[in-house]
Amino acid sequence: MTSDGEALFRAICENPADDTARLVYADWLQENGQVERADFIRLQCEAWSLCPAYPTITEARTAASRLLKEYGDLWHAELPVVPGVTWSDLFVRGFVDTAWVEAKRDVQAQLKAVFASAPVQHLTVIDFGLRGLEVLFGSEYASRLTTLRRQGRGSGFNAGVGKLIADVRKRFPNLRLI
Repeated sequence: MTSDGEALFRAICENPADDTARLVYADWLQENGQVERADFIRLQCEAWSLCPAYPTITEARTAASRLLKEYGDLWHAELPVVPGVTWSDLFVRGFVDTAWVEAKRDVQAQLKAVFASAPVQHLTVIDFGLRGLEVLFGSEYASRLTTLRRQGRGSGFNAGVGKLIADVRKRFPNLRLI
C-alpha cells in the first residue's frame, strides 16, 4: 500500500464511526486497481443507508454478499497475526470492526496492532486485570470503542477496577461496558 493509501486507512481506523474516510478510501482503492474491495466498501456503506448508488438496500446487500463470498477470505487474510488477538469474520461497512484480545505480556503492543489494523469499535478483552484496563483507557484507542466486553480472569470488580470503570463511564458515556 502506498503512503496515500496508508494515510487513508489510518484515518478510517482513527475515526471508525465516520464513513467519509471509508468512501474516500474506496475511491483510492478503485483508482489503484482494487475495484472489488472499493465496491464492497461502498455497498456495505450503502446497506447502512450512507451512499445511495443502488435502487434498493436489498440490491446493495446482495451485491455486497457476492463480493464478500468471492473476496472475503483474501481481505480477512490481510489482518495481521497478533499474539492473543482473534479477529471477527464479520465485515461491517467494508471492514472488520470487532476483535478479541487475550492479555499477553505487552498489552500496549497488542492494542496498538489491533487499532492500527482495523477500525475496531467492539472489543472483548480477556484476562485484562486492572493494569490491562489502565493501559486501554489511558490510550487514544478507548475513544474509538462503542462496546467493551470483559471476560476471564480479572473481569471482576475489585476496588481498583470499580473506580476505573466509574471514571471510564464519565469519560466515555456512550461506551457500552458489558
